[in-house]
Formats: sequence, structure tokens, C-alpha cells
Amino acid sequence: MSNQSLIQQPRITPSFIIWVQVLMFAILYAVWALPETILIRHICLIVGALLGAYEIYQYRAVLFTKYALPIWLVLGLFAWASFHLLFLSHDFALQLEEYTSIWKRTALGAIFALGLGLALGGQDPKKQSIYWPVFYFGLLAPTLIYILKYCLTHHGSNWGINAPDYLRLHYGSLPFYVPKTAYVCFCLPTLAVALGQLKRNISSHIWLSWDNVIYGVTIPAVFFVFYGENIKNGVIYGAFLMLIFSTQVFLVDFKKHWIQKTLLAAILLMAGAGFIVNHIQKNTSWQTFAVDAKIAIDTDRYDHWKFNGAKGYPNNEFGAMVSITNYERIAWGKEGLLLLTQNPLGFGLIERSFGHLSKRVWPESLLHQSHSGWLDLALGIGLPGIALVLGSLALAMKQLYRLDLPENIPKSPSNVAQSPFKAPWLSCCWWILLASLVMWCTTEISQKVFLDSLIFWVALASGLVAGTRFRRLNLSHLGPGSRN
Repeated sequence: MSNQSLIQQPRITPSFIIWVQVLMFAILYAVWALPETILIRHICLIVGALLGAYEIYQYRAVLFTKYALPIWLVLGLFAWASFHLLFLSHDFALQLEEYTSIWKRTALGAIFALGLGLALGGQDPKKQSIYWPVFYFGLLAPTLIYILKYCLTHHGSNWGINAPDYLRLHYGSLPFYVPKTAYVCFCLPTLAVALGQLKRNISSHIWLSWDNVIYGVTIPAVFFVFYGENIKNGVIYGAFLMLIFSTQVFLVDFKKHWIQKTLLAAILLMAGAGFIVNHIQKNTSWQTFAVDAKIAIDTDRYDHWKFNGAKGYPNNEFGAMVSITNYERIAWGKEGLLLLTQNPLGFGLIERSFGHLSKRVWPESLLHQSHSGWLDLALGIGLPGIALVLGSLALAMKQLYRLDLPENIPKSPSNVAQSPFKAPWLSCCWWILLASLVMWCTTEISQKVFLDSLIFWVALASGLVAGTRFRRLNLSHLGPGSRN
């Protein structure tokens, strides 16, 4: 594409369209994991996708630049899913059912997110920021809803409040039960964004501000969810994100505000260490992890993992029964990887491909999923499919990081004398993708709305990268004094 064609700016998306999409996102994210909300979710996805299709059309020239590669990888994923259904299916009926449900919703979410990302990236950073409070409130909504449910469940009677069932916590009882994996999927990204925005503000030497207070309160709020539900994955991945945050804050421009940074790092380390120690004491499975792993690795001798608890569990070297979590996850991980090497094109299902492939090898097995999102997804869509997902995610993260570097942010031609204004969206998407990358490692998350949300984030980041690159390229061609 010639430079002349590159500077032909698409029509700027009217702000009311972006407002509607951001509002749809906030509602969608608040109820995405909640049961009995399918109508609301579909309305949000369809409205967002219709507006997203309009935005994609307005920014269609961006799709044919080198910056749109993550977008094409996402599109390639849907093409691969269609090809797998038509030519590689092992159970066409089941795969078609998923194609018209999970893949349909995922496609709507991808169009929604891609259009929104392109429209946001194409706007001046100062205009981008006006949508941020509503977007962040949407991110925070699942955490707030859990805290409300927790308070009403455990303290409502003391306050004289008889809360309805849908405002109470339910542990395994339908129809209002929310699984632990849902809290990891929809609360961990919120923690990541809060840390990313704090890091961004601190790097800009902003310490005392109301938004920092909100981001700071978000951190213990999310950990409260993980602690209340006793979610080990959430605690470990949350601690990992805090370690990344602390390292970045401590090392970047350390000479500036070193007292505040040292104090902040010390507080986070002490609070984190205390929280993790308490969590480990509460969960004895951490203390027996090594000895349980020895049993779990020997899958031929100890084959209890095949039966999902129906035939009990072996004892470890201490003479005690292995931790079910430790034993099953390690054994399933090992055997799942072996199944993947034998079935590199995948079984074809997002949900329970591990169980279907296991039945072929061990007809008596009672397996479902491997408890690793990435492994389950790879067993479903095969190595080509997982390469497209991880490729688009990794490339988008790389481009987001480079775009958010201070030296790569051009000054606005209309305001050259001032420092470049950094909008929150680039940092937001980078941290969300980081959280998604890690939480899919050992979380049973390859199912239903969890895939929808993963592809939504990848598509949003991909659109934001392409739109931002395109706008900045136009700025460099238009030069100072031109309209931004």
C-alpha cells in the first residue's frame, strides 16, 4: 500500500456509537458469567457486533496494512474452525452444535471487539479517555456482584435482608451456581488492568489521585473473591501479576520517587507474602505437591486418574491419600500432552475433546477435561488452531507494548509543546492479554463463554493496535499544525 493511500483517514466513528458499544460491554461483562442471562448477553453481543461491523467497514483500509496481522490470525481461526467442521470432524453432530452456539457467539464478540478497537485506536487519545470510566466499571462489575452476594449470603439475615436466590452464593446448586473458573476468568483481568493502570500512573509520576484509589481498592477486592471462593489458581496468578507489576515499578526510572517505590514494593511484598502464607496453610495440597506429583507422573502404575474419582485415589509416600487436585491435574496434563501428539489436528470440540479422545484409547475412562485451558483447546482445535490463537495473542501483546513506549508516542500536532498524553487502552489490553495467557495454563476454562471472552480480548487488542498504528502514521504524514 502506498504512503499516499495510508494518509487517507477513514471517517471518524461518531462518539455515540462508541458510547453504545462501551455500555454494551459494561452490561455484557457484568453478566457474562451469570446463569439465566443469555438473553441479555445476546442483545449486547448483537448490538455491539452490528456497530462493530459498521466500524470495520469504515476502517477497512487498515485491514490491508502490515499492522493488521493479528486481525488476520483471528480471522484465520474462524476459517480453520469451519474447515475442521467440514473436512476433519470426528463427531459432526456435536461439532455442528458447538459451531452454531459457541463459535457463533465468539464470532459476534470478535466483530464487536474488533470494531470497537479500531474505532478507539483511530481517535485522539484524549477523546479515547472519556469512555474509560464506564469500561472500567464494567470490568469491575463481576467483582462487585460477588462481594454483594457474599455480604447478603453471610450477613443478610443479620441486617434483616432476605435476599432472593439470584443475589446469593450457591455452591453447586443450580440454577444460580457460578463455578470458580468463572471468577478467575472475569476477575483476574480486572486485577491485571488495575495493576497496569497503577503502573502507568506511577511511571507518569502520578501518585495521589482518585483513580489510583479506585485501582488500589480493586486489588484487595479481587483477592477477596479468590479467598472467599478458595481459588488457588486465582491466588497464584494474582501473585504473579503483582510480581510483574512490582518489578516494573521498582526498576523503571528507579531514581525518581525511589522512596515511594521502595515503600510500595515493601507493602505489596509483605501483604502478598502474608496472604499467600495464609492461603497455603488453608490448603494442605500445596504442602504435599511434590510427593503427590511423584505418584501422578506414574500414570501406568497408578491409573486412578482415568475414572474421575469413581475408583478412589492412591496414597502418597506419607501413607495419606494424594491431593485430588494435585494428582488429577498432573496426570491429566501428562496424558493430555501424549494425546495431543497422537492427534495434532484435534478432535474438533471446544468442550471435552480430552474426554472423547480418551475414550478412544481407554474405553472404560470417565474423563472430561484436562484442567488446562490451553491443552484442552489444543486437543479441540488442534495445533493449527492453537497456533492461530497464541500467535495473534502474542503478536498483539508485542505490538501493544511497543506502541505504549514513551518514545513511540507522537506528540499531538495541536499540542506539540506538551508531553504526549497516554490513553489507558493500550496498557489495559496488554495486561488483560497477559492475564489471559497465564490463567489458561492450569484453569479448566476451555468451554462456553470463556472462549468468547478470550477471543473478544484478542480481537479488541488487535483492532486497537491496527487503529492506533494507522492514526499515528497519518499524524507523522500530516505533520505539526494539522488536525489530529
